[in-house]
Amino acid sequence: MITIIGTISVSSGLWIIEVDLVEFKRVVSANIGGVFIMPLAFAASDIYSTLISLSLNPGIVEVNPFVAAAIQYGTMAIVPFMISYFALSQGLTLMMLKTGQWLFTDSRARFLPFALVCGASAFGPFSNIIGLGIGYSTGLVYLLGAIASAGMCIIAFSISANSTGLRMPSPKQS
Repeated sequence: MITIIGTISVSSGLWIIEVDLVEFKRVVSANIGGVFIMPLAFAASDIYSTLISLSLNPGIVEVNPFVAAAIQYGTMAIVPFMISYFALSQGLTLMMLKTGQWLFTDSRARFLPFALVCGASAFGPFSNIIGLGIGYSTGLVYLLGAIASAGMCIIAFSISANSTGLRMPSPKQS
C-alpha cells in the first residue's frame, strides 16, 4: 500500500518539482530564510524522536499506519518514507506561504498559515521528547506537546512577520 501511494504521489507531483525547488531556494536564501526550513527540521526530528521512542519503550505502539509500516519493513521502506516526508514538508511550506499571500493583504498576516503549519509540525517531536523525559503513562505528554507547539507557532510567526528581508511577489490578478 505504501509503494502504491508513494508511486501515485511521486508521479502526480513530478512535473512541478523543479518549480518547487527553485521557489524554495529563493525563499530560503532571503535574510530570514532559516525560518522556512523549520518544517523540514521538525520532520527530521519527528522521525528521529519516533524511532528513539519506539526503540527505548517496547510497550509503545506507533498509531500512524504509514509510519508503523515503514518502521516494520526497515531501511527499504523508511528511506523512501523519509524522502517523501521531507518533500511534503517543503511543499507544504511553499503552499502555506502562497496561501497567506492570497488570503491576507496585510504583510504581517500573510505568514500566519506558515506559522500554523510550523506549530502543527512541531507537535510530533515535542510530544516524543517530552514523552521520553516524563514517560508516556500520562496524558500530560500531549498537553505539554500542544503547549510547546503553540509556542513554536508564535515564535515562527514573530520571526517571519517582523522581518523585512523577504520580498515575496504579490499573487497575479486574473
